[in-house]
Amino acid sequence: MKGKILGSRYQVLEYVAEGGFGKTYLAEDTQLPGKDLCIVKQLAPRFTEPQLLEIARRLFKTEATALHSLGHHPQIPELLAYFEEAEKFYLVQQYIAGQTLDQKLIPKQPWSAGQVVELLRDCLNILHFIHDQGVIHRDLKPANLILRDADHKIVLVDFGTVKNILQGQGGLEQLTVAVGTQGYMPIEQARGKPRSTSDLYALGIIGIQALTGVKPLELEEDENGEIIWSPLANAQPELIEILTKMTRYNYLERYPSAQSVLDALDSCSDTLLPQAVQGMRTSNFSSSSDQSMLSTPLREYPSQVQPNPNEHLNEDPNALPGVRSVGIVNHPPSRLVQPQATQQKLGQKAKIALMAIVIAGGVYLSLKQLFPQPASDTSPSEATSGAIKQ
Repeated sequence: MKGKILGSRYQVLEYVAEGGFGKTYLAEDTQLPGKDLCIVKQLAPRFTEPQLLEIARRLFKTEATALHSLGHHPQIPELLAYFEEAEKFYLVQQYIAGQTLDQKLIPKQPWSAGQVVELLRDCLNILHFIHDQGVIHRDLKPANLILRDADHKIVLVDFGTVKNILQGQGGLEQLTVAVGTQGYMPIEQARGKPRSTSDLYALGIIGIQALTGVKPLELEEDENGEIIWSPLANAQPELIEILTKMTRYNYLERYPSAQSVLDALDSCSDTLLPQAVQGMRTSNFSSSSDQSMLSTPLREYPSQVQPNPNEHLNEDPNALPGVRSVGIVNHPPSRLVQPQATQQKLGQKAKIALMAIVIAGGVYLSLKQLFPQPASDTSPSEATSGAIKQ
């Protein structure tokens, strides 16, 4: 496949990955002066019946149109082209250089509550956009959240919308199947009935994984199917409550929309905001558009990541696991409040010292009035001493 030109334009450079629905290649656009890099996904249907192929062709075009509209968001890869060749469907997407979030979620290395809050906000803003467009991602997981090298922002990739038309195996009713990843996929999605709240469930699971350092499949469940995780987390009750509601077994008990989760985060901002600010100091998250934010690229692009020979220098111990901090914090968070506490203590000591001086002065003046200085050449100290003796 290497060197082959697809769609009379995209020359394959290397094989990247293979999934249950097709293969992914790194390619270059031969019709552009700079031969820009791009990602070509080959989607191969598992059926050959002409009737099913025609239905798949029509649905594929509809889904490609949806992906093209989503690509106008700065944190979603742009769909550059789609075409059919030899009864195989191809998607050409913008190349995103970076690392996947699953490379940052290291077992037994939990993130701070502030880092998790910033992750939730960043992803919720993207989900709010796609849900407003009538699209459900269906496969939200760390491997599909890219930490973009260019600006350290989250990029959401690999939508499951086109997969459901390519996995049928012999019948029209099988053209729509369950799409998702075990551990991040809620029960209704496993039954082939995903909803927008299914994406919220998956994001909540990612938040729990980051906060506890435990993979989803390693978490226990109670008799009602609810995940048991809060005893493993070091976070405010408000954040635990939000993540719990996002991951309810029954979708009717979850937040109804991404915006409602954002509203919940805002409603307890007095508690969570200080943690979020600390998270920004010690991670690549930021809520402003012109600052660093969490990012992570496709597992499909390992060749994109270049080692930094100075990576071990000047690292922030409070940063995300494996992520260099934007602003280095030289002291742990607990020490950041010590200067203010020290100033308060010094102020109290100064007040005590001043009171002591005033009292001593008053005592001295009283003694001076009681024992006036003699007219002799006797020194004041001698006179006072003699008076005391008398």
